[in-house]
Amino acid sequence: MTQTPERRLDPEGVCTRVVAKLIEELGSVDIAPDSPAWRDIIRDGRRVGELRVYRGRGRIQKIVTSHFNLDSSDIQSRGPASQSPAPGLDSHSVTVFTAPESPVPHFLVDSVRVGSKVSFHVDLLPKRDLSISLAYLDRCFVPLSDIRSELDSAKGFEPGNAPLRQRALRSPWVAQYTLAPDLLGSAMGYIERYFRHWASLLRSDAPELASAPDVAARDRQHRKLLFSRELDPYWLTLDRALGKEMVDVLLEALTE
Repeated sequence: MTQTPERRLDPEGVCTRVVAKLIEELGSVDIAPDSPAWRDIIRDGRRVGELRVYRGRGRIQKIVTSHFNLDSSDIQSRGPASQSPAPGLDSHSVTVFTAPESPVPHFLVDSVRVGSKVSFHVDLLPKRDLSISLAYLDRCFVPLSDIRSELDSAKGFEPGNAPLRQRALRSPWVAQYTLAPDLLGSAMGYIERYFRHWASLLRSDAPELASAPDVAARDRQHRKLLFSRELDPYWLTLDRALGKEMVDVLLEALTE
């Protein structure tokens, strides 16, 4: 049974806990003179967030974290005219990229507050074609089935409504839900279970997870599509709020 932590979580706390696990439990973050790379996220000369890129160890190539906090005027002033003000946005994300040639999925988690609601999204991004890789599918994703079933029946967890075109590039086990802020602690329990399964894949010597040269080219193409304005309208919203140049920096960190 998922337990709610004593301290009420917010989107920042969700991602901070994931980064702490990467550092303390997996030892996968290389803190060196050139890591982490750091850049402010600027809007109209004002700092509204930051981008960090950490170098990874072992099967992990890099960790990209970002956050930004925009109030309603930040979004409204660059968006289309509207009779009602746009809600504020507090966004935090962690994306862990495995080595280009490693079939171990990437790990992605984000949490966002929009107005009075929060949402979270956690997924293992496949690096092989699941429709022709049954052993890989069974190893990496089928063990998540029970967690997804629990999430689908969890009280107060409203499934996200990502477009079908966008879902096609994620895993079928992607978890994306909107909920009241006081339920985010319960959500963290599910996120941690996804993380523990993914961490077990990092440690696995299963043959379907052995490095292979064909994985890198497919992964590069996949990420270019998944993290793109063409597929995800979220980036177009950020273009209006932050400016295209700043969003280009974020997308480059996720695709290069």
